[in-house]
Amino acid sequence: MRAAVVHSLPGRIRLRTNPDTLRACGSPAMAGMARELSEIPGVRSAALNPRTGSILLHYDTGLLDEKGLCGILGQIDLEALIASVPRTEEKEESSPGWAYIAYQLFRLFRPPALKPLFTILGAIPYIAEGLRSLGGMKMDVSLLDASVISLSLAQKNYSSASTLMMLLRTGQYLEQWARRRSRENLAAAISLKVGQVWVRRDGQDEQIPYSLLEPGDQVVLRAGTLIPVDGKVIEGNATVNESSMTGEPLAVSRTAGASVHAGTVIEEGELIVEVLRKGDDTRFQKIIQLIEDSEAAKAKTESRANELANKAVPFSFIAAGLTALLNGNFQKAQVVLSVDFSCAIKLSTPLVFISAMREGLNNGVFFKGGAPMEDFARVDTIVFDKTGTLTKAAPALERIIPYNGYKETEVLKIAACLEEHFPHPVAKAVVKHALEMGVEHREKHTTVKYIAAHGIATEYDGQLTLIGSRHFVSDDEGIDISIAAADEAAAAGEGRSVLYLAREGKLAGLLVIDDPLREEAMEVIAMLRKLGIKRIYLLSGDNKRTTERIARKLGADGFRGELLPQEKTDLVKALKKLGCAVAVVGDGMNDSPAMSAADVGIAMKDGADLARSVADITLRDPSLYPLVIARLMSQRAMKRIHDNTVTAISINSALILMSIFGNFTTTNSVWLHNLTTLGVSMNSMRPLLPEGKR
Repeated sequence: MRAAVVHSLPGRIRLRTNPDTLRACGSPAMAGMARELSEIPGVRSAALNPRTGSILLHYDTGLLDEKGLCGILGQIDLEALIASVPRTEEKEESSPGWAYIAYQLFRLFRPPALKPLFTILGAIPYIAEGLRSLGGMKMDVSLLDASVISLSLAQKNYSSASTLMMLLRTGQYLEQWARRRSRENLAAAISLKVGQVWVRRDGQDEQIPYSLLEPGDQVVLRAGTLIPVDGKVIEGNATVNESSMTGEPLAVSRTAGASVHAGTVIEEGELIVEVLRKGDDTRFQKIIQLIEDSEAAKAKTESRANELANKAVPFSFIAAGLTALLNGNFQKAQVVLSVDFSCAIKLSTPLVFISAMREGLNNGVFFKGGAPMEDFARVDTIVFDKTGTLTKAAPALERIIPYNGYKETEVLKIAACLEEHFPHPVAKAVVKHALEMGVEHREKHTTVKYIAAHGIATEYDGQLTLIGSRHFVSDDEGIDISIAAADEAAAAGEGRSVLYLAREGKLAGLLVIDDPLREEAMEVIAMLRKLGIKRIYLLSGDNKRTTERIARKLGADGFRGELLPQEKTDLVKALKKLGCAVAVVGDGMNDSPAMSAADVGIAMKDGADLARSVADITLRDPSLYPLVIARLMSQRAMKRIHDNTVTAISINSALILMSIFGNFTTTNSVWLHNLTTLGVSMNSMRPLLPEGKR
């Protein structure tokens, strides 16, 4: 990307590019570029300003630094990124609009003599729908519309009937447009878009449009590249971040013969990948189908809104009947019938949910439909898993205790020298601590022998050196570790694990390993309590002491450790039997049964694939803050639905009274009624979160 850094702070960087380039691409492409940039691992948000050519990025300093981010941005082809945004969106969007304009032009220029005929023909579908409702003994909105249109035709008031049908069609068009627009934006926000790709043909690399890529092609992928296909590695060596697929936060090595998936990112190295699947056939793109399925399944609240709307119809008929009996004025009765409570109620509810789902994606929350919002708004109990949810699932070296004349730095140096050869999280914690302390750990050992689930054995400076578990060092190798008994007991009491380092038959040191709590965990729990969560529990498969330590630190209402997946599920079911509305927040496969049993299952961004599949809500940022956003949005969505319902009933009741006691015509009442519906619908699509909190 040809852009220069103009200002930067930790976690925030502003770049400048050619304003003409941004202005030329248009709003849809701008939105697409912002989404694409925000999908870079570690980037939280992206905003583009075409007037100044400014690109503002917020990023997670724990995952990226300025140099690393600039390195990734330098490999992005801005023109290719612009080209990657489909241009068909505007065309598809406009075609229903042109059809509607054609309909209005036809109404305007149709021969006056044929107006009654066209009005009658246009009324047939509405009357048929009303008769179906009547035949099914249903007094619903369709029957109400058919009754008003039929009365107008019976009185030969073709103008009134024509206007009513036009307004009904306008309402249908607005509803279809709003739904389609929201769904398209929702899918676009999580879809995988690729512009140009590099392929190797006859030993030469060339760049081609992604659309021309075919199975069997060899794609060249370098560091910082988003993998655009599902394929098989045929050459190269690279570390790949597969968190989007597997939930594993640590990058994995991929060499010839290994499989890679679209949506994952190459962190280091270079690969040549044979294309097996692309586009909608990839695993990554399956999530878009999930979006469509979620949207197709109406939320329970939406169904209740439809029921409420239809229940209001009899009152319209009663009001119209009383008007005709008391005043003897069938014209006023017709006016009363033309005002119904249903449109605003039925339309606003799905629009609130669709708009909230889209807004949630922009704020790190993926709601799988409207039902999870409804359920999470009424949740009063949250059950947290510990590892990877409240903790980072990234072990850290907490302290070093030396023995037998060794110093802390010496113990750390030897341990890091041995552990740097292995990708295990505990080994990485030791090496990372050595780097942070500035302790150099040069090679001083012969071949390292790794004993699975036990430890490492090697010769270091000519001395047999061991590092590993208590069982390995003491039981298997016979090292006397009694000197560390008190320290080991203290670490165990704190819920921490230990590594033993021994040399030439003597214990050299104890390395205390901790799974640190997320920095935001305490603040998030306090915020959730303010948002109405009454009970917070901690359930974990980890040992009881560790679970208790974390639970007490967070002020949880209860905890259980050393649980099997089925036991977690049983406890969730028990809470539900007590009348609790329960949400389970987890990240692992072992959490999936409990998440499925809960009223709402919530998965972390880095959670296992299965956990995210069964979850009703997925947090898309690597922190707990989106959980608070999800709760806040759910509550506000339900409040807005309630407010819209009250508003619709109040305004339409006023219109009915004005129709009875005033001089309203059917056309006037229909216009005002539809304006009310439009206003409520526009209110439904407003953001739920204030600008400052997004």
